[in-house]
Amino acid sequence: MRKLHVAPLVAALFSLLAMGGPAHALVEDVEPEPDGVVAQYRGVEINLLDGWQDASICIEVDLGDARCYDSVEEADRDLSLYDLNEGTDREIPEGDISIAASSDCPWGWVCLWEYKNYSSSGRLLMWSQPGTKNLGDWNFRDKASSACVARNQGGVEVHDWRTLMPDPWMVLGAGYCYNDFSKISYPYGGNWDNRADSIKM
Repeated sequence: MRKLHVAPLVAALFSLLAMGGPAHALVEDVEPEPDGVVAQYRGVEINLLDGWQDASICIEVDLGDARCYDSVEEADRDLSLYDLNEGTDREIPEGDISIAASSDCPWGWVCLWEYKNYSSSGRLLMWSQPGTKNLGDWNFRDKASSACVARNQGGVEVHDWRTLMPDPWMVLGAGYCYNDFSKISYPYGGNWDNRADSIKM
């Protein structure tokens, strides 16, 4: 979470107002500018900031290695991700995960869907490596509506960046899927649908 030193900002604001200058000159956007993730798609490199083209799933295979595909089936043929599900003891509480979520998010991964109920009509993002993922880099900021943390341990923090306000965040527990962010209350009113700006794994 970014730290904001309020006292110097307030003092400078009053000083500028006393001089008759524009107050908005002191208010700066402290959110990181997205750098964009370069991913392999159909044999060429694309920057996801420029759009996903026709891809429906993008995966961070390893740090610095992102790949996009037209379908989950195509991703599985290339990466054999779903072999990881065989022989694992998946203790997922009933009612918290659907068949669609478990089949589209392989064990050991964290997945975000563009639409609720893990809908295949929207885009899907997947990570397995730890770190903070700036969703703006993936052209996915404020676009997540459902998620799955398909692993035994290590929940995920979801953050919403706010200018001049504390950043709200929520924890998605390991071993759970969340089919509709609109059912999760947001600290400033409303819900978490289409508010995620970053995740910390």
